[in-house]
Amino acid sequence: MKQFRSGLLLLLVALGLFGYIVLVDRGKQSTEEQLRTEKQIFHFQSQNVTWLRIAASDHSVTLEKKENHWRITSPIRAEADDSAVDRLLTELEFVESERTIPSKELGKVDPLKQWGLAAPSLIVEFRDGKETHGLYIGRKTAVRDLVYAKTAQDSNAPVYLVNSTVADRLDKSVDDLRNRVVFGFDSFFVQRCGVDQGGATPLTVEVARQGTKWQLLKPLTARADATKVDEWLSALTTLRVRKFISDDGAALNQYGLASPSDQIWVDQKGEKPKEERLLIGSSVPGDPNDVYAKKVSDSAVFTLPAATVQQLARGFFASVRDRHVVPSFSVSEVSRFEVDQNGRGIGFTKRSAGWTVDGPGYKGVVDRERVEMFLRSLRSLETKSFVQDVPSDLHSFGLDHPEGKVVLQLVEAGGTNAAPVDLLLGRSDKDGTYVKNSLEPFIYRIASQWLQELPKEAWQWKGLEILQLQPKDVQEVQLSFPSASATIRISSDGKILVNGAEGAIAQQAKVAVDRLSRLRAVRWLGPARPEFGLSKPEATLLIRAGKTTVVHIGGLLPDGGRAAQIEGDSLAFELSAAEFKGLGELASEGQKVASPRRS
Repeated sequence: MKQFRSGLLLLLVALGLFGYIVLVDRGKQSTEEQLRTEKQIFHFQSQNVTWLRIAASDHSVTLEKKENHWRITSPIRAEADDSAVDRLLTELEFVESERTIPSKELGKVDPLKQWGLAAPSLIVEFRDGKETHGLYIGRKTAVRDLVYAKTAQDSNAPVYLVNSTVADRLDKSVDDLRNRVVFGFDSFFVQRCGVDQGGATPLTVEVARQGTKWQLLKPLTARADATKVDEWLSALTTLRVRKFISDDGAALNQYGLASPSDQIWVDQKGEKPKEERLLIGSSVPGDPNDVYAKKVSDSAVFTLPAATVQQLARGFFASVRDRHVVPSFSVSEVSRFEVDQNGRGIGFTKRSAGWTVDGPGYKGVVDRERVEMFLRSLRSLETKSFVQDVPSDLHSFGLDHPEGKVVLQLVEAGGTNAAPVDLLLGRSDKDGTYVKNSLEPFIYRIASQWLQELPKEAWQWKGLEILQLQPKDVQEVQLSFPSASATIRISSDGKILVNGAEGAIAQQAKVAVDRLSRLRAVRWLGPARPEFGLSKPEATLLIRAGKTTVVHIGGLLPDGGRAAQIEGDSLAFELSAAEFKGLGELASEGQKVASPRRS
């Protein structure tokens, strides 16, 4: 008990000592931090600065901070680049003195004259609250890369030696701190946007947001690609001024801005709804890679990269028009679809357990993934070109009597069926196939290769699983080949006999049983035909697992596989060459095991 009290006492002392160290050290700086703090010329927080002035021999700029944003107030009035100003103030906050010369060490030296501080090469003044501070940069020192600096125009103030690169980074002009962002909208609030193209053939393109989608309103009513519109808006927000030319907004003719070649505009809602409109002028003389531009809301004329502006303005319509042939849908919304070709119809219906098909030669379950793969390919099908927006003659495109069609039945959110969507398949030529959907007037041209996605037969998408058994349920397997046969029996305790024998072959037989339990076809061949050789099979498999399944194996196929058919099923499938070979070898090995017993 005494030892326990002593241990507890030591623990409490240790905890107390640890707490004391933490509390004391929390208020202390490391030696490195302390030295760095002592070398700092100023002690303020950059985010509290509300006024800033930078003056050099050939330029000056004054800025004010209001509502958490910086504005240039002199020599012009313009938006400032908040990030650039913040970086400059952070640089100023942590500017360090490599050496400090107190005023008492100056003697009779007049630092203002001798060290270039009477007429500083650079002045940086700022206001933190009600107090104004300043940094005055003089000439360079004779040795090392330093400059003389003071924080007050007073001969009694100390002189600092500051790294000249720091002074260079503080020397900023209007252009360095000016906001070069052309568009300042938030894409989330944009309701309408577009382009007004001038020239000999003027064109107005306008898109509007409708819920989560975008709709083309001009020059025609059509679907807009929401992804492309968002990409276009994003490109506008990254557009930056290359060079500011003029700030008086006068003499716009010389820049081609009195009658602009193009106008790009964005209309946004929100607390302060507004339109931002950019005017595009002529090319810059001597520099065709740039064009003049101006915002309607601002007097400044500036230049922008010509190629970027050309793509944003002249490429807008072609870019944002939705190229998908079928209006957007979700695969999960499709309850049924039909594919009609050459007068033959195949219908696919979604059931609770998956998809079924009803068509010539087969009615039953089909592979869910294969069906949904087709629906995804239909959803993503895009036109190679827009052929006609207002067709006057469907006959020319083979669409008055289509060669085929795909009919989609969708289920709306409330569970009711929406109007069916038909995709009509018209004439094909060397350039593609003409198609049209039933909801819109437009004629599209698609790549004819897509037609290979259409199912030609009802059984084509049937699942490749031939048998789906549990190996433990298999009781007997009989392999009958022309030159050998084997019978595999599995007892209730899992013991395996091949032609009545045990031994090493039992493991080989177990592998075969496992594979046969989940037998898969290479592909479906369709209804059995005489050339498959299934009326006189070359081999037969019998699998007994509750019920008996017999598989007939016929002739050799061109790719090396074998035609096969489950007894009682009308469809034939291909059995892989490897599967056929493995079963034949097992039958041969079983024959060898049984031979001594028969002798």
